[in-house]
Amino acid sequence: MPIHLGLEGLTVPLLYFSGILAVIAAMFWKPIVGLYYLVPLIPIQTVRYRLNEWPLGSSVVAIVLLAVTAGLIRRGETCFPSTPWSKLLRVYCIFLTISYLIGSAYLGSFSIAWGDPRFMELRDYMMMPFLLCLTAACAKDKKQIAILIALMCLSGLALNRSFWNTVSGRDFSVYSDDLRDQGGMGYAGVNGLAAFEAQFAIFLLAMGISQIKMLFRIAYLSLSGFSAMCLMYSLSRGGYVAFAAGMVFLGLVKQRLLLVWIVVFAFVWTAVLPNAVTSRVTMTVDDSGELDHSADTRLTLWEDAMQIFDSNPIVGTGFNTYAYMHRVGNYGDTHNIFIKVMIETGVIGLALFLWLLARTFFAGYRLFRSSENFFSAIGLGLAGWVLCSAVANLFGDRWTFLQVNGFLWVLAGLVAAASRIENASRSAETDAGEMALAA
Repeated sequence: MPIHLGLEGLTVPLLYFSGILAVIAAMFWKPIVGLYYLVPLIPIQTVRYRLNEWPLGSSVVAIVLLAVTAGLIRRGETCFPSTPWSKLLRVYCIFLTISYLIGSAYLGSFSIAWGDPRFMELRDYMMMPFLLCLTAACAKDKKQIAILIALMCLSGLALNRSFWNTVSGRDFSVYSDDLRDQGGMGYAGVNGLAAFEAQFAIFLLAMGISQIKMLFRIAYLSLSGFSAMCLMYSLSRGGYVAFAAGMVFLGLVKQRLLLVWIVVFAFVWTAVLPNAVTSRVTMTVDDSGELDHSADTRLTLWEDAMQIFDSNPIVGTGFNTYAYMHRVGNYGDTHNIFIKVMIETGVIGLALFLWLLARTFFAGYRLFRSSENFFSAIGLGLAGWVLCSAVANLFGDRWTFLQVNGFLWVLAGLVAAASRIENASRSAETDAGEMALAA
């Protein structure tokens, strides 16, 4: 579904040629310009689809990232600045590459081919940690960080507006699968959209409740509410649980009033939500205690996946192999990222993955506790995003999709940049204080 911006006939040409300008500017002027262009496109997969019609349009993400890399190198700057993730990401990426080779052997084709779907999946996945590194390298000051946050908000607003224009005219008095729509998420599907909306709404809520200026507070909270409303009409139970987990987290660490609203909502939700939404939640278990088909299928997939794990517990079957096993019908996913990681990369891969999640959560949480105002809000927003993502991924793979989780990696890069700026500021204040005492 395309995103309508009022310039329907010109949208794609404008995006394409502005992309060319952004690439040139990133290489020969300021590398961060490339990120200014790319970040708003991250969640709107359907817009990036439309660029495929133009030369090299299908590789827009890779080309922009390479242009940013070239720009940093030209300026004599590193593409891999020191961050809380530096050593971990090196180990993780090397391990995944080895796991890809293990998977090739497991599937009976020990080779590395550029056109191999599994290799393309690995390549695309690697772009996200690289996006973290480039964001941390490019964002030099608070203004640049604020611009990237604003672009994320505008992108989310465009995604929400497009989704709302599609579903607002539908009758939600009775649940039907036909009511569900993936919006601009493309192949991530409606559950991918719901995961993004839950994560984005919690991030915006964290930003909003941390703001001192009323105008910014209203803007963040309004967009958070819009995202929550889109989440509601996505009819995704996993998305609902992820959002609830994020609300509880923010209520515990920042705004106790949220806990009161959660309790009130628990008593009135069946009366205030559309019938289709309440039906979607309550249909999980019927009157006889039986799970619906979707939930029951997930249990079947998880039980089958554990049999695979028992035979390959240490390093697993290899990166992105389950989709080619055809174990349960035509399902190519375990519908739980933790189980998928465990059977494909073993206990080693699962430990690294959990370490990555924990490191990202605590990097954001530390910035939230150690900083003030804007940077503190970004840290809280990242921690909330990671928590929501972890919960959403209990019900399916919402982790490996750039359009769903790309903003998480951008936020992690911004947290690294903000921490660097804060440390430099403290060092400068300490040096100034020492000089004053010496004088």
